[in-house]
Amino acid sequence: MIKRLAILMATYNGEKYIKEQIESILNQDTEDFDFTLIIRDDGSTDNTKNIIREYVDSGKIIFIEGQNKGAARGFISLLCDNPGYDYYAFSDQDDVWNHNKLQKGIWSLSKYTGPALYCSNCELVDSELNSIGRNTHRKRPNYTLESILCLASCAQGCTSVFNKELASIVQENDVPDTFIMHDSLITCLCALIGGTIIYDEIPSMKYRMHDDNIFGMVSAKQNVLNVIKDRISEITKKRTISMYDQAECLLKVYKKYIDSNNQDICRIVIDSKVSLKARLKLIFNKNLQHTTLNKTITKKLEILFGNG
Repeated sequence: MIKRLAILMATYNGEKYIKEQIESILNQDTEDFDFTLIIRDDGSTDNTKNIIREYVDSGKIIFIEGQNKGAARGFISLLCDNPGYDYYAFSDQDDVWNHNKLQKGIWSLSKYTGPALYCSNCELVDSELNSIGRNTHRKRPNYTLESILCLASCAQGCTSVFNKELASIVQENDVPDTFIMHDSLITCLCALIGGTIIYDEIPSMKYRMHDDNIFGMVSAKQNVLNVIKDRISEITKKRTISMYDQAECLLKVYKKYIDSNNQDICRIVIDSKVSLKARLKLIFNKNLQHTTLNKTITKKLEILFGNG
């Protein structure tokens, strides 16, 4: 039986690059599944909507015109409003996917019956799709629950494919009041409920680096002084949405799916907002590790100073 996959794309003023991304999606290998690209525009004022309309007649695209939800809630709104698919994938508006991106995700997920999430590395490219000589991850990310809750060690949304067993939990419950981004919500939820996170070190797409990125990667050529300044800023700044707030909201909404051990870990994260004892528990927890030592130290200092 052919499986059905929904690709969820949230757009806003993406006229520069969206055509290339849509083309890369429409050219995906589809050996044993069919897909629908569901695009929600957030009130673009450029030519984005007209470009999307050019592709609607392909029969693969559903286009929704919306207003002012923002990227994170726009993606989760799309997920909640489109139940009934076997698999889901998030898509940014400015990347280019490798032809086998979705096929690799589905093959990986098909081995699991419970909630599962596939993600991969990305090849970093400039605005003209020229490689800048590195990938998003040099090492495999740490997908322990502690790292996911505290370090934003999430499955990068634009690489993610996940199954209906994970998606249905989001679709059948209230949307949490607070979450950092759509990919952090999905990754945290998968880890909290004991789901499987599959990481593919081989890039499945080209991640375009340009001035309009909402969340761009650190430049490969950034000098040491700027790195130090960035680390100090990370340690001292107060976040609009903190790891404490996100953990508290996730526990409130999804508690019935989370076992007692993972609930306890989640409560330690929440308590560390005000409790020095809880902060020290996190700092000395061996499962809380970034992919590099300096990032691990930076995050643990953030936690120590209550800026997680």
